Amino acid sequence: MNWMKRNEKLLLFLVTAAAATVFGILYINSRIPIESADTRTGAVSLEEWEIGSANGAGLHEDKSIYEQNSSLYDVYISVFPTRDADGEMLDFSSFGLHTARDHSYNPVLNCNIQILEEGQKPDPLLDLNQKNATIRVRGNSSRGAAYKSYNVKLDDEAGTFLGQKSLNINKHAGDDSRIATKLQTDLLAQIDNIAGFRTYFMRLWIRDASLPEEEQEFRCYGLYTEMEQPNKTYLEARGLSSSAVMYKARDFSFAMSEVLRNVDDPEYSEEDFETVLSIREGSDHGKLLDMLAAVNDTAADFGEIFHTYFDEENYLTWLAFNLLMGNEDIINHNYILYSPENTLTWYFIPWDFDGALRYGERRSTFSQPDCLRGIQTLNTGILHRRYLRLEGSLEKVDGKMKELLEAVVTERKVTELVDSYKPALEKTLPVYPDVDYLEMPPDELVSYIDGMYGGILENYEAFRKAADYPAPVFLAKPEKLPDGSVRFAWDASCSYKDRPVTYKIQVYEDPQMRNLLFEQKDILQTTYILEAGLPKGTFYVKVTAIDDQDNEQLSLEHVSKDGLFVFGLMEFTIE
Repeated sequence: MNWMKRNEKLLLFLVTAAAATVFGILYINSRIPIESADTRTGAVSLEEWEIGSANGAGLHEDKSIYEQNSSLYDVYISVFPTRDADGEMLDFSSFGLHTARDHSYNPVLNCNIQILEEGQKPDPLLDLNQKNATIRVRGNSSRGAAYKSYNVKLDDEAGTFLGQKSLNINKHAGDDSRIATKLQTDLLAQIDNIAGFRTYFMRLWIRDASLPEEEQEFRCYGLYTEMEQPNKTYLEARGLSSSAVMYKARDFSFAMSEVLRNVDDPEYSEEDFETVLSIREGSDHGKLLDMLAAVNDTAADFGEIFHTYFDEENYLTWLAFNLLMGNEDIINHNYILYSPENTLTWYFIPWDFDGALRYGERRSTFSQPDCLRGIQTLNTGILHRRYLRLEGSLEKVDGKMKELLEAVVTERKVTELVDSYKPALEKTLPVYPDVDYLEMPPDELVSYIDGMYGGILENYEAFRKAADYPAPVFLAKPEKLPDGSVRFAWDASCSYKDRPVTYKIQVYEDPQMRNLLFEQKDILQTTYILEAGLPKGTFYVKVTAIDDQDNEQLSLEHVSKDGLFVFGLMEFTIE
């Protein structure tokens, strides 16, 4: 009997222990997960804390601000005669004096703006002659177009448009599809490690209030896309630090420049500075100049430099997204650099989407040949050039592109978004003025926008194909030596596939490359001396890098002359 009691006690103990174990497991599994504090940098005392302690924290945008909105807003703008700083009276006709790429002329006029749901008209009881905003022309090459893009800044009494007080109302310059900006920003809204923009379709109506009253009417200017202005409000809406420096690249490829100086430099000129980088936020450029000095220090370990000043996940996401969208124009502009106050890290934010999502026959006339597409043309910028030569970088870019294709840039998502835009297109493109500016017949346009996903896959294949070629090089200006010989030099190429690379040099009399004067193959060095020299005159040199699979890469020079555009060719003169 005692052994039976002992067994009963043992059984009771085991059941109790088992129940406690199951309860413990269920309890642990039922707990709400708690994000760990970021301890990658390690704990430091306040006395030891430095600005670099927050490096590499990543770019974490509050994605909850985005709501898929393909609605069409009717926007009515009355533009008033306004005196400029010199007391001259300007009116809406002054906007017609803009020319492409000229930012020196940029009048700002008073206006009244009413933003309404589709189909609504301004309330006749409203005073449409009362100023509640200002308007100016925006953009670069589009400044000279008949239908311009505008920046409208709302006065306090006008409130905001979905939280915005500065509206960029864009007329799709360079976008045959009219949906490139909307599609890309709607995709970015779902991608981590990068910031995007809220965008909205607008049908714009403008009244020139300088005309005689009987001639004043709201004229339809067709379909526009409104996109957020990157400023403090933009940063704060995303939970990002507005105590930051932020620049928009205008002609900036991370090279050192005489005009990039700090504000305390006696030779500093804000106007000159902004020919390279437009200042969006910040009044001190010391952090930028420190980063540039490091990026251009070819004697230092670039891997360490990159991870000190840039967040790799953000950089790869920005790069991979642009490559998938076919945005080939990101070397020296079409992006924003942002760095919060208490970190050394710089983040990339995309900007200007009109030139992307051009595929098939719609690619630019001056688009690169296959060997210079994808990552290859990025070698023009020193940051990208040095990053792509780090071991494993190309595989990281490829991996990020695949990740985006699998998670966000999917056929289903792209198709759903494109279909949601069609009602706005149907109500604007078939009528004046947009019908007069269509670059393709309506049936072709429908087929084109329906093929957007195929165009994205085409861009991915172009990236993979271009990676087979060696990296392109820069040429030095050929130099005539004292003995009459001519020295040619270039920087070193490399193969992303670890193949051996040699060089070929060709000298021509003409930019059409019909009259070959000299050729030398299988050069192992990055210099070549033409001992026979050349007579006085103008010549054209072509240096190509060739791997052991006969993949031939052009240099990064080009000749543009008398309507002729030739990649991989340099013009030079012998005196």
